Amino acid sequence: MQRLHLRYVRLPDNAKDLYDELVYRSDKIIVGRGRITSEHSITFDGKLVLAAGYQIVYFDLMQKWFSVGKVKNVEGKHTGYYCDIVTPPRLMDDGGIELTDLFLDLWVSPDLRCRVLDEEELEEALSKGWITEKLYTKAKKELSRLVSLVEKKRFPPDSVKRLEDELGL
Repeated sequence: MQRLHLRYVRLPDNAKDLYDELVYRSDKIIVGRGRITSEHSITFDGKLVLAAGYQIVYFDLMQKWFSVGKVKNVEGKHTGYYCDIVTPPRLMDDGGIELTDLFLDLWVSPDLRCRVLDEEELEEALSKGWITEKLYTKAKKELSRLVSLVEKKRFPPDSVKRLEDELGL
């Protein structure tokens, strides 16, 4: 199994290095698979949909300001998509990628209902000077684009949907 080095930067001064399974790689998208390790959990419609130990297949789209993670519970049932608003992936010297979290997240259920997460974290990041006004505005704009895709029933993005089908994810 080939490994993918993913560095996830959380401003102002936190970076987490993950070494997950590399599922697929092209010039436009990198797909990795791992397990949720954080104690952060999400409940949607009264059901636990993301928790430590759940599997995640993440799609890091080069030159895009978001990533899409397909989440499955411990029984292997698809519970939804966790979308991070992030800087576009930057290739590192070891072939891995680095993303910087822009605080906003979106949960999308399998039936395409969604909930915006962590808006207060974005506001705090701006007020504390961790991100610029320009990055703040970009994060809000990218979140709006993702929500629009969900509302138009065009989620996940075509490149993600195609790879889900082709790779049996």
